[in-house]
Amino acid sequence: MSTLALTLHEPDARKVRALWAVLEQRLGLRGVREVPFPHVTLFGCDGVETPRIQEILKDYSHRTGPIDLSAVGLGIFLKPSPVLYLPVIRTPRLTAIHQHLWHAVGALGAQRFPLYNLERWIPHMTLAQGDLRAEHLPEALNALRDAELELRFQVRNLTIFDFIGPRFEPAERYPLLGEPITS
Repeated sequence: MSTLALTLHEPDARKVRALWAVLEQRLGLRGVREVPFPHVTLFGCDGVETPRIQEILKDYSHRTGPIDLSAVGLGIFLKPSPVLYLPVIRTPRLTAIHQHLWHAVGALGAQRFPLYNLERWIPHMTLAQGDLRAEHLPEALNALRDAELELRFQVRNLTIFDFIGPRFEPAERYPLLGEPITS
């Protein structure tokens, strides 16, 4: 299984990791570290060879510039298991990136996970997952009550994450080399 994501750079990645640290220190939550890099997932997929995706991403990243985004507040996915996240504001440019890559990778015959299809995709940055249980949600929300939950950031690359051992690791990074775009 592979995941295609937009990854954050410093100092913005450090701000997200600081929120992870609050939840780890206060509640012992470490599940988010399965993907230990702050990111915005575009989608997950299976069933296509990485070199074919690499060609698409290399071409696309040369034509696409960095994108300015923002996140604000907290969100919760309850099923299949609770996930606490920072909602990323879905801009037209972010939607266009997602849509283009969704179709391009799908054209290769990849099985793309329905959770990320064009109508259902909710861009976000995960703060807690895996070991977060529903009964801990009030404590998690309370732990972040005084935290700065508004973040403006720029993403400058596409990253393919592959599951290796107990966590996802970056397999390939593609710098967004086109002209910078503000959304």
